[in-house]
Amino acid sequence: MAAFAIGPMTRAIDMGDVHEIAAHTSEYVFPALLGAMGLRESVTGKEFITAFVVGEEVILRVGEAFREVEINTKGVGSGYAIFGPVAAVGKLLELNLEELKNAMGMAVGMTQPHNMLLYSQACHMPRVHHGFIAQDSINICLLAKRGVTGPHNIMLGPRGYSRMFDRVIGDPDKLTLDLGLDWRFLSTMMKPYPSCKCTHAACDGIIALMDEHDFGAKDIDRIEVDVSSINYAIACEPKELKWNPMTTPECQFSLPYTMAVAALDGRVFLDSYTQEVKTRKDVRELMTKIAASEEKKLLPFSSRVNVILNDGRKVIKEVQIVKGHPKNPFTLEELVAKFKQMIPYSAYHIPEETVNSIIERILKLEKIDDVVEALIVPLTPYR
Repeated sequence: MAAFAIGPMTRAIDMGDVHEIAAHTSEYVFPALLGAMGLRESVTGKEFITAFVVGEEVILRVGEAFREVEINTKGVGSGYAIFGPVAAVGKLLELNLEELKNAMGMAVGMTQPHNMLLYSQACHMPRVHHGFIAQDSINICLLAKRGVTGPHNIMLGPRGYSRMFDRVIGDPDKLTLDLGLDWRFLSTMMKPYPSCKCTHAACDGIIALMDEHDFGAKDIDRIEVDVSSINYAIACEPKELKWNPMTTPECQFSLPYTMAVAALDGRVFLDSYTQEVKTRKDVRELMTKIAASEEKKLLPFSSRVNVILNDGRKVIKEVQIVKGHPKNPFTLEELVAKFKQMIPYSAYHIPEETVNSIIERILKLEKIDDVVEALIVPLTPYR
C-alpha cells in the first residue's frame, strides 16, 4: 500500500524523466523501491543505488528493444514498465536467480498492452497506474520469495513478450548489448517543465525565439509548429481537447496551452496551472493563434517553431536537444535550485534546515547507512 500511495506522486507534477526510445523509467522504479524499504530492517545508500540502477537498466533495455516511444505513436503502449521495478525490488530483497526468473515470469502476466487513451484524454490514470505497477512489483517479488513460480524464457521465447504484438521486435540485441559496460540509464532526460515531455521542445523554441529576436507575445500574428509523431499523438490530439484544456492534467498534456504560457510568462512551472492562469484571457487568445502539424522526419520529442510576427517577419527555431537532455544536462546547482523551487508546493511545511539536510544527504547517498532514517523519516510529517 505504501508503494501504491507513492507511485502516483512520482508522476503527479510531471517533472520526472523520459528516455527518447524507452519513455518513462525511474517514475516506475523509484516508488517500488521506496515502498519495499520497510521489508528490510535497513537499507544502505549503496544497496539502494545498486537496486535502482538494476531496475533502470532492465526497464530501459526492454523499452529500447521494443521501441516503446515508437509504438506509442501508433496508439499502443506495451505495458513493459513492470520489468524494471520487479528487477529492482528483487535485487533489494535479495532474490536468488531462480526466484528472480519466477518473478519476471509473473511480471510478464502483468504487461497488458493498452492504447494511448489514458494519455490522450489527460485523466489521472497516467499518474495512478504508477501506483499499481509499484504495488504489483512488490507483491510479485514477495510471492516469488515464497516459492510461487512463473514462466521462464519470457522475452524471446516462442510465446514470450516479443510475440504479444503483431509486429517484429525492434532490436533484441539491445536487451543485453554491452550489459554492465554501457549504462543506459545515463541517457535519460530530466524535465525542466512540469508538463508532458512532448510539449518541451515547443516551449524551449518559443522562449528562445523571443529572446533571440526581441519580440513579445503581443507581437505574434500566429505560430505554426511542426512536431514529431510522438509529440503530435500525445500533445496535439484530440484537437478539441488539446486546444480547450480545463483541468491541470489536460493543460499539462496540451502543447498549445504550455506553449502559450511559455510565450507570455517566459516560463512554465507549477503555478502555471492555477485556476487564474488556466482561465486567463491572454493565454486562451494566444492558443487560438497556434497551429500544429505532424512532421514524421523530426526526431522524437523535437519540434520546429515557426513564428509569424505582426510586422511580417518570420522566425524559425528547431529544438532537438532540450534542457535536461544528456547533451544539455542540468548542472548540480540547477538541480538543487529545482528541488528548492518545488519545496513550497509540499503538502505541509518543510523547514529550511530539513531541506538543506536532505540535499546534503542525497549528494552523499552512497555513504548513508540507513536510507529510511536519513531521508524518509525527516520528510515524514507524523512521527
